[in-house]
Amino acid sequence: MKYKRLILGLITIILLVTSMIYCFQEYDKNDLQIKKCKLLYGSSDNYNNTEISFLGYIYTVNKINHTLLVDIQEEPWNYPAITINTGNIDIKNLKKGDLIDVIGVLNGKNTMTATKLWFNEQWKADLINLRSLPAIPFVLFLFFRTWKYNTKSWRFEWRKKNA
Repeated sequence: MKYKRLILGLITIILLVTSMIYCFQEYDKNDLQIKKCKLLYGSSDNYNNTEISFLGYIYTVNKINHTLLVDIQEEPWNYPAITINTGNIDIKNLKKGDLIDVIGVLNGKNTMTATKLWFNEQWKADLINLRSLPAIPFVLFLFFRTWKYNTKSWRFEWRKKNA
């Protein structure tokens, strides 16, 4: 009876860890984006003139021919680079190492024509994390205002209102 909470806690943690491992192993099999990219690269001839979208990392920018060599940044990140013909889309401000969102039509093996192209600035992604940081002390304050830790029984107990 003395170690009942410890045993229940260990069983709960073991169940959570095993379910996380199971979900991680099945993620690659069920993710729609991964299935789509595997289908496109496995049989690209069947998907000519198909519109696709992805996040990409720019390897090279050819401003004369209006082409980009882009690596797809979708998991598991082992796809070959795609040559993107940008046509009339302005690529003057793009450089190697930029992250872009691309919507385009697949033309053949590892080539596509871009219809829309967006530049992703890194600070916008970092701003999401930065905005969530002030919430952590607020949540901790509310938690410790409502609960107190009892070192004798090793658990959190509800604070009494008129204590």
